[in-house]
Amino acid sequence: MQLTFIGAIQVLLGLSLFLAGSIEAMFAFLLVSTLFGGSAAIVLPMLGGSSIPPVQFALVFMALRLLVPGAGNGMAVGQAARANIWLATFILYGAVLAFIGPRLFAGQIDVTPMRGKVEARYISMRAYIYSTRPLSFSTQNITTTVYLVGTLLTAIAAHVVCSKERGRRVFVRTMAIAGLVHGLIGFLSVAAKGTPVDTVLALFRNGSYAQLDHSYRGFVRMAGLWPEASGFAWFGINWFVFLFECWLRRVDTRFTGLAAFVLAAALLCSTATTAYVGLGIYGALVLGRSLLLPGAMPADRALIIAGAGLAMIVLITGLMIAHPVLVNDATELLRHMTVDKGQSLSGEQRGFWAWQGWHAFVATHGIGIGPGSFRSSSLATAVLGCTGLIGATAMIVHMISAFKPTRLSTYVPSPDMALSTGAACAWAAVVDAVVASLSSPTCDPGTDFAILTGAALALRPIVPRLTPWRGPVRRLPPLQLSPAMALGSAMPEPAFSTQPAE
Repeated sequence: MQLTFIGAIQVLLGLSLFLAGSIEAMFAFLLVSTLFGGSAAIVLPMLGGSSIPPVQFALVFMALRLLVPGAGNGMAVGQAARANIWLATFILYGAVLAFIGPRLFAGQIDVTPMRGKVEARYISMRAYIYSTRPLSFSTQNITTTVYLVGTLLTAIAAHVVCSKERGRRVFVRTMAIAGLVHGLIGFLSVAAKGTPVDTVLALFRNGSYAQLDHSYRGFVRMAGLWPEASGFAWFGINWFVFLFECWLRRVDTRFTGLAAFVLAAALLCSTATTAYVGLGIYGALVLGRSLLLPGAMPADRALIIAGAGLAMIVLITGLMIAHPVLVNDATELLRHMTVDKGQSLSGEQRGFWAWQGWHAFVATHGIGIGPGSFRSSSLATAVLGCTGLIGATAMIVHMISAFKPTRLSTYVPSPDMALSTGAACAWAAVVDAVVASLSSPTCDPGTDFAILTGAALALRPIVPRLTPWRGPVRRLPPLQLSPAMALGSAMPEPAFSTQPAE
């Protein structure tokens, strides 16, 4: 086990917050750590060179802060565990199956492993795309199980912190700042390409992932601190939806509005298919609910969005007049990253990976072969193939519990900041799950999903919390007995004799 310089910094900050910080400050430390998606806090050579990302390492200090004796969080942790019971069912079943499934069905089906052999040679590109090996237990089963347990702990931590108003404010403002930094670093990674700044950013991309650095027709793909543009866009779309929903519902608009605008601009310039698909899906959801439900879109917010759209049209028109070649290249880029993606070799390979989950589900009669047993490209089929019918059912029920489709606050802004923030978390979690169903290589829903669903369940519990009445209280005069009752109470009690009456 090797501690990187990022891990060393986290140790200093984590211990300081553990000894002298509040639980909200520790949670903010965890949220900031999600920015470093391409980094490694700890490298594990004994597990095939796997690495622990900063957010998972920060979770260790978060768990210590929650569970340390005397912290007074025992009741809150119990409530959080009960609220996330379906997520816990999914993860605990998956953790057990990760060790049993590969051995139970060893050699019965062929799968593409999570980590292929670097030294492998293939006779053709098609052989590389469809390369498989017999199912067997590997270190990736252990690694994925650790990530799954971390996802559960993250959801519990988010629930505990966001159950309080102070925690809710820290959550919203910290993610607004993190989203703003994420977008700005993305622009910096493009503008400073080939400069010493690019070298500094590369120091933070030290994880054991394939650090891709692609460009297309002179357009540099925006990756920021992430291994590739798709990861950058995935993180960005999740928190853009959350921050935009908060701005739409008037939750800390000074923080959320600017951050949502910067993230939207970064996603549009990222050249990532994930960004364009995610924005399209979310735009369709917002348009649909705005047309179907009165009050879902406030009038002033609709005017601002319409003004921003008009400004974008004017900008694009100006670019078409001034630089028609640039516009043509950008249009070709957009077509290449969206329409042509499914027909490319990459799209063909991702389609093959996604169908492996369904094949594993059918071959095991709905049991599953265990998390980490194969590489997928869809969260939905990965959940089916890895955790079977039980895991898929638990995941669906957990998502419904967090989204609450029958609540009015899910669709219409509420003056209650807790309800509005919880609804923003719910919509962001849904978009995250949809995007993950198009690109996720594993059945682990991830840290972002855990934070969003844990916070959503805390801010909008299944049984609404009854807040005490804080208005004026009418005090009645003390009860006084009437004269007749007072006279009756003053009369002596009757005396009874045991002798028979004469």
